[in-house]
Amino acid sequence: MQLTSFSESETILRALEFALAKGGLNQPLHKKTAATLVKRMKSNQSISGRHQQLRDLLYRGATIDEMIKSIGASRRSVFRYLNHIEQAGMSITLEGGRYRLNP
Repeated sequence: MQLTSFSESETILRALEFALAKGGLNQPLHKKTAATLVKRMKSNQSISGRHQQLRDLLYRGATIDEMIKSIGASRRSVFRYLNHIEQAGMSITLEGGRYRLNP
């Protein structure tokens, strides 16, 4: 099984949200499936959800301990997720013990 990258997950999530918002899914089963996928992708139980939460924390600026507590992951996993975000082309800086995404 191949893992999906952060940027691919972001694209899929945004496409599903857009299709749901704009009525692009005409069949009730398709809407239900898309809504379920969006919910799962935003859940703290998925890597995609953890990426989303971590990205939101980085926009505000957060310490490693805040990230660990917020997303419920180990220190090692948080650093792995930060690497995923950087590999997607987003720049992260450390200033005063707080990690931030550069605009």
